[in-house]
Amino acid sequence: MRGRRKTQDDYRVGDIAERLREYGTADVTAHLGPTDAVERELVERAARLLAAMPRKQLRSKIETLVSPNDVERGRRAIDALIDVAFAIEDETGHVRRKN
Repeated sequence: MRGRRKTQDDYRVGDIAERLREYGTADVTAHLGPTDAVERELVERAARLLAAMPRKQLRSKIETLVSPNDVERGRRAIDALIDVAFAIEDETGHVRRKN
């Protein structure tokens, strides 16, 4: 049996946010105060990561994944999720999605 030739589209890898879009997250940005669009995107990205990743993750790891070039912005995104009661941080520094 002969196989078909692989095309460029067969190897296309999408953005991480695009791949995580299928994980349903509540509209966490609806509860945020006036923030710019970039910050809203980071909060949505953090919410999707928490929905897709194993239950307990170190806060520093999620902050780095959300905003690798500016960890302070990742920290603010996690703070926003905690403020709207989407996530919980325990005393050991682990963050998990609130059920």
